[in-house]
Amino acid sequence: MGITGFVNLAMKVRDVETAAEAYRRLGATVGIPEDWEGSRRVDLWMGPVQITLFTRALYEDRIELPEECFLHAVYAVDDLDTALEGLDVLWGPTVVSGSFGVRRIAFLEAPGAVRIELMEQLEEPPAPGVARGSVGTV
Repeated sequence: MGITGFVNLAMKVRDVETAAEAYRRLGATVGIPEDWEGSRRVDLWMGPVQITLFTRALYEDRIELPEECFLHAVYAVDDLDTALEGLDVLWGPTVVSGSFGVRRIAFLEAPGAVRIELMEQLEEPPAPGVARGSVGTV
């Protein structure tokens, strides 16, 4: 399939700031919460593992989700189109941008009512202080 690495875990939470503080008390390094695509999001690190907390999933219009839940694991691929060949895509592909740079992403359904996000990095994160944040179909 061409997976080149693990990127992060994504979790849906009711309140990003409250959840981030709970992870901070557990020893996580927490980034700066931001508004993104009608949601709040923040990245945090538990040792080498990055976790992204969201208040709303991009694909939530396709799948009913509880207020808080594990959403998906994100895996990097070199070529998203090749990685998706023959697979049933739940949502995407689309291009998203934000503090993480510009990515082309798609979501797949996995066993256990979990999603997998495949991600092709198109541009690296912007310089500090440069704002981004959009979703567009490609």
